[in-house]
Amino acid sequence: MNARFSILATGLLTAASATVGWAQHHPGVYTSSQEYVHNQPAHPGTVGALAASLAYLEVVNAHTHAVHRVPLTSVWGYADAKGQGFRLVERKAYAVHHQQDNLVTYSRQRAIQHSRSKHIVTEHFYSQTLDGKLLPLTKRALKQQQAAR
Repeated sequence: MNARFSILATGLLTAASATVGWAQHHPGVYTSSQEYVHNQPAHPGTVGALAASLAYLEVVNAHTHAVHRVPLTSVWGYADAKGQGFRLVERKAYAVHHQQDNLVTYSRQRAIQHSRSKHIVTEHFYSQTLDGKLLPLTKRALKQQQAAR
């Protein structure tokens, strides 16, 4: 347990200290985790912003400048122009940071409103695989997951 937690803590520190992903991915939309692992997006190109009101992601092909609208229901994730990978879960984008020993770490930023002030916090998550359920990256969650084994 201590070794696994230290690996996660190292991944967390890496993720928190840099916005550059651990691996550069080709920009575009990935329809499965296998495409992501092989770095072969189903729809290569520049991905537009993820809008809460839209049911699709827009991808502009770099060579043809054609615009593709990929339904969110068929999207596993995407990589931005900088090569940072994101996984979509329930219409929310989670930055993929690190994969080691069958654990994947993620983060996402969320705005919190306190009376008059607004703060941006970074939440950290993990999953057993690229397709696994996202769980909060806390000591309590890790202990519960270890006890379930």
